[in-house]
Amino acid sequence: MLKSLAGSGGAFPVNEVMIQRKQSAYLFLGSLALGAVLFFEAGAVFGVFPGYVHVVFGVGALAGLLGAISIFMYRNRERQHTLALLAQILTLVSMALFAVAMYIDGIPDVLASSPDKDTTGRVVTMVLLVCAYAFFRLARRAIRSDIELVRSAGRIR
Repeated sequence: MLKSLAGSGGAFPVNEVMIQRKQSAYLFLGSLALGAVLFFEAGAVFGVFPGYVHVVFGVGALAGLLGAISIFMYRNRERQHTLALLAQILTLVSMALFAVAMYIDGIPDVLASSPDKDTTGRVVTMVLLVCAYAFFRLARRAIRSDIELVRSAGRIR
């Protein structure tokens, strides 16, 4: 199960089953950020899509679920990378839907404040969506570096 980078008996063992380091934390934080979006006034903003609120929340929930599932796909790094990519794309779709919903609601700029609307929840929601996107991007980069590490270890043997 354990193989080394230097052949037989090297000083740097590599566990080919699980060499998860940073990407598990990034995937968890991205999923957590998408889960936290539900608590910051996102329902009121997405309420401008009367029949599609569940679809909009479903896209965000699916992205968070894909991020959480990809944590446990450490044995198949290519599939883990694909799921992280899908989570990143769905997060981008959620960001676009959020921006469209805010534009339809009458606030084209996220930081524009008016006396009758509180924009704190909207700013926090947008920041959480951007953070989730960044975490999924960092996770994909870490997964790709692990794939390259395993390939290079295979070439050395």
